[in-house]
Amino acid sequence: MSRRQRRIRRRRGQAAGILMLIAAGLIVLTGLRTHLPGREDFSARSVSQPTATPVTSAFDETVVSRQVSLPADVWYAIQTGVYSSQEAALSRTDLYAERGAPGYAAEDGGKWRVFIACYGSRTDASAVRERLSTLQKVDTHLHEWLLPAVTLQLSGMAGQLDVAEAGLTLPSQTAALLRESAVALDAGESSMSSIRDSLASMDDSVTLWAKTARERFLPPRPVMVEQILSFTDRWTEQYRALRSAEDATALSAALKIHAMTCRSADSAIRAALLAE
Repeated sequence: MSRRQRRIRRRRGQAAGILMLIAAGLIVLTGLRTHLPGREDFSARSVSQPTATPVTSAFDETVVSRQVSLPADVWYAIQTGVYSSQEAALSRTDLYAERGAPGYAAEDGGKWRVFIACYGSRTDASAVRERLSTLQKVDTHLHEWLLPAVTLQLSGMAGQLDVAEAGLTLPSQTAALLRESAVALDAGESSMSSIRDSLASMDDSVTLWAKTARERFLPPRPVMVEQILSFTDRWTEQYRALRSAEDATALSAALKIHAMTCRSADSAIRAALLAE
């Protein structure tokens, strides 16, 4: 088997693994219409040490507590500048957009960083930076975009906890799928049609989660659930933009931008959870 074939198999395996993880978390959500209490019967708080999370295979209305852990995660972002204001950063991203290239402004401790792409490994990011420097004379910086680990103590009906736990993984899994799809498309390892199929499967998972969350949690909903629902609402618009990409170049740029958008949403949700 050639090196390119091994890379194709690895990329496809990563994308399939992401979708399988989400599907496994959502199996328990199908076919249920039970109206459950809202925010007053559900709570989530940070705890210091993570423990293993049991898997619930069927809907259960028993009130339980459960620890859920989101591991720390690092992306390697290709950064083109750091700005003191959002306006300055957005003006930079607008220039990229006019040229049909991706550009994303990410807030970081009162500063705004402009990224043009993100990767799951330092090696991949460094290789792209080298090509940009050599072929296009573009000066960039490698930034480690870190998401902190979060461990929560959830309390509520077991069926509610199943939904909450599956929802907490949606932003990171969606962001990773978009990021890896962009990498595979740029490398010629995936076609536009295969990527669109993966996006359609992701959309099915996000739509199913949002529908079930609204059934399991009546208003007023827990803040955490509302945050994830806001993410799913934004995803609907993102998915529409991704589907409208007319060629591989446009699709690659859209995948990169929306991967970073989902990453920022995940960061905001984790920051809110840690602040409670």
